[in-house]
Amino acid sequence: MKKTTMKDIALRANVSVATVSYVLNRVDNQTIPEKTRNQILLLAEELHYIPNLAARSLANKKTGLIGVLVNNSAYMPPWKLYAQFTFIRALEQRLTDAGYHTLLYSLGTDHPSLDIIVERKLEAVFLIDVRDESFYSISKHFVEGIPLILIDSMIEDKLFKQVLYNYRSALQKIMPKDLSQVCLIMESFNNSLLTQFIQDSLPLPKKAIFKVHNLEELNTILSEGIYKEAIVINEFIGSYVEKSGVFSRLSVLCTCNCPEMLGENVQKFVFTGDKAATAFELMQELLHRPDYSEQVDNRYWVD
Repeated sequence: MKKTTMKDIALRANVSVATVSYVLNRVDNQTIPEKTRNQILLLAEELHYIPNLAARSLANKKTGLIGVLVNNSAYMPPWKLYAQFTFIRALEQRLTDAGYHTLLYSLGTDHPSLDIIVERKLEAVFLIDVRDESFYSISKHFVEGIPLILIDSMIEDKLFKQVLYNYRSALQKIMPKDLSQVCLIMESFNNSLLTQFIQDSLPLPKKAIFKVHNLEELNTILSEGIYKEAIVINEFIGSYVEKSGVFSRLSVLCTCNCPEMLGENVQKFVFTGDKAATAFELMQELLHRPDYSEQVDNRYWVD
């Protein structure tokens, strides 16, 4: 099958190839009627036009590449895998629809090598659940002006923007009045500041808060049978806990957008905001605001 070119689109739209190029390469300094712009975009979709990334880079001196960096570990529990997969998939779809190309890269656990990433000259970078000790070693590889957006991570540095679920607000909404028989079971995060933020969101003693890295640890917690009620973060963990029948009252914060996997007797909290949409819109804003480092707000909460 012949690959669609800009010339093909120009012939169908009855415009010049230059006009098609301006629209598809998002050149803002050209005055093109909205009707013509929409017609070109529709034809590009209809004809399955695939942009030439190298040509686009030469045209506007941008690569169109967005990096998504995730931590790689020997074992990652299924609930974390699914949570990250659903976010990355939703974000990648938005990036593709906007004409960007996504470069997914796994970071090593000890000394992440970013040579390949740096050579690609990314326009923006998303860091997912980044380890505290490796954050600055990663960030120094990217020049000033490239938005570096943290997902499921917190850092006390206003230069870096952070997109997170509003765990504190959610936990306070489902928190029972009597906490004497309640424990919190949460998925483990690489980011210690986020972990501490979640722990501080409930007035529970440390012994009543459990960070789960794998099923073995979860089974150990369930076998102890110390608490009668539980609040669980992540519905995959919540479903496993529900099936154990250990707790008389179970509340679950759904972080994977799969509340239907939980039974009717489970109190569910579903975040109505879209984390991928928030992250994408923030990236777009930062790319068009070179003074973004001067902004006061650096955390964007998804409720």
